[in-house]
Amino acid sequence: HDWRAFAMLCAGVFVIMMDQNLMAPNLSAIAHDFGFDDTERDVRLGGHISVAFFLLGLPAALVIGVLTDVIQRKRILVWTMILGQGPCVLALFVSSYWELFAIRTLTGVAVGGALPIVYSMVGDLFPANSRSYASMIVGMAMNFGGMFGQGVAGYLGPSFGWRVPFAVVGTFGLIVAAVVQNFAVEPRRGVADGGDGGLGASAAAAAAAASAKTASLASHRWAPLLREWLKKSAAVFRRPTNVLGFLQGIPGCVPWSIIGVFMNDYLAVDKGLGVEHATTIMMFFGFGGMFGTITGGVLGQKLYNAKPWYMTAYMGAAAIAGIFPWLYIVEADDYGTSAEAMGEKIAVMFFAGWLATMTGVNVRTVIVNVNAPYERGTAFAWFNLTDDLGKGFGPVMSSALVAHVGRTLAFKLGFGFWAPCGALCLL
Repeated sequence: HDWRAFAMLCAGVFVIMMDQNLMAPNLSAIAHDFGFDDTERDVRLGGHISVAFFLLGLPAALVIGVLTDVIQRKRILVWTMILGQGPCVLALFVSSYWELFAIRTLTGVAVGGALPIVYSMVGDLFPANSRSYASMIVGMAMNFGGMFGQGVAGYLGPSFGWRVPFAVVGTFGLIVAAVVQNFAVEPRRGVADGGDGGLGASAAAAAAAASAKTASLASHRWAPLLREWLKKSAAVFRRPTNVLGFLQGIPGCVPWSIIGVFMNDYLAVDKGLGVEHATTIMMFFGFGGMFGTITGGVLGQKLYNAKPWYMTAYMGAAAIAGIFPWLYIVEADDYGTSAEAMGEKIAVMFFAGWLATMTGVNVRTVIVNVNAPYERGTAFAWFNLTDDLGKGFGPVMSSALVAHVGRTLAFKLGFGFWAPCGALCLL
């Protein structure tokens, strides 16, 4: 393995994911700044901006998926990082809702485009019998990045204003982008699969020819490249495992969107903890997620090596089990800032994070393993598209429900979406 290339890859994904939860701790403060009431806070900041962040980035994610299969991936990764971090720095100058809407849209394009690049490179750095371990480490970088960004926002926002955390995270991200540009190394496609993507000699020759053809098309015009991409997409969708892997992301990401958009503010305002204490509890959800990523990746790889279906059954069971600690978090009304009260909720949050991350770390490995090296960028573009549908749909659905039934019931219904996600994984 090229560990330097992998370390740079993890640094890149860490930086990109720092941006995802920057609004969450200070949602009410942003709403107050723009003169919004509680309903407008949930609908406009929680719902509409989430649509911009995730759904408007879908065409860009598909384009990035196409480019990932044909040109140098390090270059795309660096530009994706710049696209995410530059708007974060510009948040210092935001004075209206629509300016915030615009910069979050650009950042969402970067977050949405990261997965095709990252997992295309992971597939070329690690063989099938250790990819869950690699996915585990990438997942840790993603979780830690999101947790770091949320922590910066939660601890700096109340003292320095909600704009400052955006600038701090963005500046750090641009520095890391420069490091990746100067020190990262591009892996050779298919090298971790013995050059054949696990396809066998004759199929490998066809795969190599297709990859070379696509690369040649990329240097000429877009129409032939688009036709070639459509052929790859058709091949990707002919594999039932891909289709199920894509579909599980739609319901599976609805709870994640609620966690990322609303929960920090819900704990701070509705449960009366304040921003700093709510952020502390959410940080322990992140620590639990890192632990779940490690244990989930190790166990998932062992189950996969024994029999691949064992891994997917495990993914489904973990997704369904993840509903229950969140139902407790939302329903409980005994919140307080004493050590005992905080300790209980921290323990539940850690357990919730442990369960919640086991599916994601393994489903990405499944998608890598069932697609050839020259098709992985395309496969992950579609995988990311369905994930983003769930992440964009979740806050919109929740904010609409909040207006009718209140936050508590709306969030409990949202967490129930992990049940169909688990069923699709079991299939």
